[in-house]
Amino acid sequence: MSTIHYILSTVSIGFANTFIDWFFIGFLFHKFQALTPQTWRPENYSSYTYSTLLSFLFGGLFTLFYLKIGSHYALPGNLWSQTQLGLLCFACFSFISIVNNSIYINYDKRFVAGTLIASCLNYISAAIIASLFYLG
Repeated sequence: MSTIHYILSTVSIGFANTFIDWFFIGFLFHKFQALTPQTWRPENYSSYTYSTLLSFLFGGLFTLFYLKIGSHYALPGNLWSQTQLGLLCFACFSFISIVNNSIYINYDKRFVAGTLIASCLNYISAAIIASLFYLG
């Protein structure tokens, strides 16, 4: 993978991650945050900036993960294989953590569902995007 492909993959995953999080957490399931007001910090420009920067960091780290590990697991050019990689990463890295946090933190169950959906789609889209820029 060339440097330009790495950067393009990182940026593409960062934008996809930001959009998916906005749509599922910020748009569809945001109203359920209001049911647990004592849980949330006030939203402001800096919280959105940090969240966006973390999305791009996720893009860079996932691209690196795909380059070093994922490309050996998933079949090149096979959408189902990339989806399986994304699902495996979601199950390993997010599912347990999100569910475990919801046991101890006062989140509304519907907000947790939205977070799980967004996280799952983030990993699937990251795997697909990284595979598109990986030239093996």
